[in-house]
Amino acid sequence: MRSSLLIALLSAPLLLLGQSTANKERKVRSQLARGKAYAAARNATAMLLKGGHPEFLALRAQAYNSIGEHGKAEVDARAAMQQLPANPEGLLQLALAEKGQGRLDSASIHLQQLQQRQPGPDARYQLALVQRSQGRPKEAMATVNGALAADTTAGSPASAKLHRVKGELAAMLGDTALAQRELDHAIALAPEDPVNYNSRGYFVHAWQGDHAGAIRDYDRALKLNPNYSYAFNNRGWSRYKLGETAAAIKDIERAKRRKAHNPFVYRNLGVIALETGDTAKACTLLRQALDEGFTALYGTEVEELMATSCANNGKPAKAPAALQPAEQPGKKAVTPRTNAPE
Repeated sequence: MRSSLLIALLSAPLLLLGQSTANKERKVRSQLARGKAYAAARNATAMLLKGGHPEFLALRAQAYNSIGEHGKAEVDARAAMQQLPANPEGLLQLALAEKGQGRLDSASIHLQQLQQRQPGPDARYQLALVQRSQGRPKEAMATVNGALAADTTAGSPASAKLHRVKGELAAMLGDTALAQRELDHAIALAPEDPVNYNSRGYFVHAWQGDHAGAIRDYDRALKLNPNYSYAFNNRGWSRYKLGETAAAIKDIERAKRRKAHNPFVYRNLGVIALETGDTAKACTLLRQALDEGFTALYGTEVEELMATSCANNGKPAKAPAALQPAEQPGKKAVTPRTNAPE
């Protein structure tokens, strides 16, 4: 009797510790699902500092990827893969970190490995995003169609992201009717997701020159998420195209405060400065866009602008050619010049 009681007393702290760890893991996952990446990173770090909790490495990597700290995410993801090789979460976060840093070939390889280990729509969805960024929209469309065919959540809010990316790809491929249908469907499935409104505003309205319609969707996205950097940046560009330059710059600066490493912020501010006559400022901003990885993520547009406009210490070497709006696919562009997030 006494020995049984002693065993129970000794094992109680271990049981409580296990429950505490599981509860903390659920809390971190909930925070990530609700977009509370900074809080999730803090809680994951607290558990890692206690030692013996490697499951929080992939979770912290996810948090870092969510806030654009892709270098930190890569470190955690690789550590997660080393300490928990059977857990696929580390491999997924590694691929996302590589994608965020513009290393698209490596991201593609790791996502294909993930698909082999854990068949399902999620890895295909991420692979489609990488293929889109690589300028392979037809392959990306085939990949997302495969993800939709394997999706067991069809018709639920969870499948909205697949229809969203299919709509974005349809716009890239010139099928405006399919783009409209798919993005409308994504919104119908997940009307509380601000990303769906941002994407529809960008790929359906702005790409067709309907900037007023685009702004209405960006407004809805920002009502759902007042800190949505991409929607601020896109709304700023549409306001600029409508002639509202001061309001445009204010919006894009808001985007920069929320996501300072987004190269498209500096591209947009640079183009506005160039077109409004401040070439020196434009060249500084365009250089910053390159420093933030614009070329790897979006193509050579900024490099070409700098070659024509910044060859002589910020003084135009020759008058720059008319610029295509960022929302419109240029004739030579293989990938869309897109600021819409995944």
